[in-house]
Amino acid sequence: MKDLVLKVTAEGKSRKFSQMNVKADELGGIIINRSFAFEITDIKRSTLLVQVYTSGIFGNKILGQSKSILVSDLLKTEEECEISLRSEWYDVFSKDERKQLPCKILMQISVGVPQPEQNVHLFVGTWNVGNAHPADNLHDWFSTTSAYDLIAIGSQECEYSPRPPHTDCAKDWVATIKSAIGSDYKLVHGLSRGQMQLVLFVHKDSQNAISEVLNGSEATGIGHVVSNKGGICISLKFWDTSLCFLNCHFAAHEGQCEARNENYREIVGNLRMLSTNTDILNQFHHVFWLGDLNYRLREERTNDKQSFSNTASWDAITNKICHKEFNELLMMDELHREKEAQNVFYLFSEGEITFPPTFKMKRNTEDVYDQKRLPAWCDRVLWFSLPGFNVRQLSYTSIPSISSSDHKPVAATFALTALALPCDSKGDPNNDDMRWHVRFTALQAKNLRASDYSGSSDPYVEFFGQNIFQEVKSKVKFQDLNPTWNPLQDIPEIVLNTSSYERLKKDFIFVRIADFDYTSRDDTLGYGVIPLEGAAIAMADGGTCDFDAKISYRGCPAGNLTGTMQITWQRNVTKRKLQITKSFSIKTQILWHQLKRHITSKHIFSDKTS
Repeated sequence: MKDLVLKVTAEGKSRKFSQMNVKADELGGIIINRSFAFEITDIKRSTLLVQVYTSGIFGNKILGQSKSILVSDLLKTEEECEISLRSEWYDVFSKDERKQLPCKILMQISVGVPQPEQNVHLFVGTWNVGNAHPADNLHDWFSTTSAYDLIAIGSQECEYSPRPPHTDCAKDWVATIKSAIGSDYKLVHGLSRGQMQLVLFVHKDSQNAISEVLNGSEATGIGHVVSNKGGICISLKFWDTSLCFLNCHFAAHEGQCEARNENYREIVGNLRMLSTNTDILNQFHHVFWLGDLNYRLREERTNDKQSFSNTASWDAITNKICHKEFNELLMMDELHREKEAQNVFYLFSEGEITFPPTFKMKRNTEDVYDQKRLPAWCDRVLWFSLPGFNVRQLSYTSIPSISSSDHKPVAATFALTALALPCDSKGDPNNDDMRWHVRFTALQAKNLRASDYSGSSDPYVEFFGQNIFQEVKSKVKFQDLNPTWNPLQDIPEIVLNTSSYERLKKDFIFVRIADFDYTSRDDTLGYGVIPLEGAAIAMADGGTCDFDAKISYRGCPAGNLTGTMQITWQRNVTKRKLQITKSFSIKTQILWHQLKRHITSKHIFSDKTS
């Protein structure tokens, strides 16, 4: 059979899933275990349509489709919270819906209005598996008295001979985790690059909240193409709250602290997900960074390799571990020092470390360190949130009982609030061009990076975002690392597409500060975000709101963007300008066309009279 495609459409948006080389079972059934999520803006008129067709080299062939399902018929009231309807067989018809076909589609539809705020519990784990078979039972890693909504597991050096019935290591690894967490969890997505794996699971009660799943990767290994080191990530939306999980493996060995720092900066600088205009730290509400970061313990602020691996240092460190003097050891931790110096993980948070170093362990032991390396907290979990969004860490620990590797697994649990914001209504057709407008009354950048050979920069600011009607730029300020823009002359008004006030309060304007260059591509000086909540609240009294956006470049501090802004509700000035420009362009084209015809006609007439 050809590839089978299932397509679901609602409000003009389609989701589809294809399954290659599908064969029916003995009862003629084909199982497609797939879920689709849609945001419905018009409950009364919206419909769902399911189509099934085959895809091949000669095009698509429709097998049939359901009749249109009215969303309002599935709800008792428009205010009803989310409900899951029973699985039901839906008849399949021809494309014109006149002829019923001899097949059916079994679907379970969940529909409703989710709670505006939902408490979400996350489990985030990281483990360098040591290229060895993990234990069949990893229950100790996930032991808990309560369920998690999401589970994210990052692994490194996860390459071993798969155990039957699995044919590759990635499938064996996913099956091992699934057996430990139980059947209540469904796989959201899995990503494998080289010896790194990242898998996300969602609890069955929360799976309807998941949408917009994306993935990406960045190699920092040899030539940036070999995935022996680097990062892989998966992002998703939990209702309207965006989450990104990034699993990394940094450069190994003592004396390589700066190489590890550079691994971090390369990943932040080069990895792109939702938007190519900004880095991964400035587009998700929450970023969880996990992995074998390989930062070591060193007694002095030196990268001299000769200062490591002596017996006296090993004895001193293991003695402190035995006495649980972790605070003293953390003063020797490279990541602690580099983060404090703002060389890496700028604005990231990490929970209190109250567990022993997780490397380098003797295999098949719980607490015996190998003298070949100094003990270290190589395996870490950190997080970063946009302004106004918060994460609460519930626990942060290692799992000594799992001993097949020279690393111990690390587990971190979190609680956060996921938002389900009101949909933007289609609005009154008579007021279709009414929009929120953002106007800056003051704008200044401070301590920008120098990008030119002269030791200065020619900065300007780009403003963009998912809900911005049209991206705008400020004027360029030449040779100035602390520029001030005139709000009346240098900065256009920003028009937002959203109409919901609740969405407005939780929205951001994303900024990119760039260095203008006459002869080549403009260099990025840094990225940042401006939250709109303060200005939205001040709007009620016609007031303004001050802001101070921290600018970062490759995950390190790169200045500040400060100013004052005001939000108003008015007709779309950008749309009017575009309409005027379009009208002028059309009139110009007509005049040019008439002039061209006149000249051509005159030329022909002249030929005839000559």
